[in-house]
Amino acid sequence: SLLAFLVAMVVAAFYARSISRRLRRIVSFAAQVEQGDLSARLDENSADEIGAVAHSLDTTTKKLQENFEALQTSRDQLETLLNSMQEAVLAVNREGRVQWANRRMEKLLTTGVRPNAAVVETIREPNFLATIQAALRDRSVSTKRAPSIVPGKIFNVTAAPMAGGGAVAVLHDLTEIERVEKTRRDFIANVSHE
Repeated sequence: SLLAFLVAMVVAAFYARSISRRLRRIVSFAAQVEQGDLSARLDENSADEIGAVAHSLDTTTKKLQENFEALQTSRDQLETLLNSMQEAVLAVNREGRVQWANRRMEKLLTTGVRPNAAVVETIREPNFLATIQAALRDRSVSTKRAPSIVPGKIFNVTAAPMAGGGAVAVLHDLTEIERVEKTRRDFIANVSHE
């Protein structure tokens, strides 16, 4: 009986050590995933409960990596689309801090666009700020003319609320349209006068 007890203790210690080693691998794997390494995998082939847990964690991490890659691809496509627009676009969060601006907006503003800065530090034009505030406060689309964002240019600003909070503003350059309209009015006035 003493011999059987000793053999049982040795076998139990071996299995406990094996299980402990496998659990440490799972903890290490979880730490890698927590750090953002979604390519980490657990190669566990056993059919016991620990193997089932390891397989579930592997499957979940693989799906999470696929979803993250799809989200990143979608984000890259949206950013490319917004950067290719002729209109300037600026997004702010619910606190009115700049989240993102397309290249057109960055070229338009000589002071540059500082992410996480208050929108008033980026653009001080009253009508622009009013449209942003209306979109944030009332959760509705707001449109106004903004004649003093860039000297010599007139913009139509449309701000709309974003899902989850924040707002996006689009600046449409009306300078050329205004110039043509003024030329047409002057021409009609001159013809009428003559």
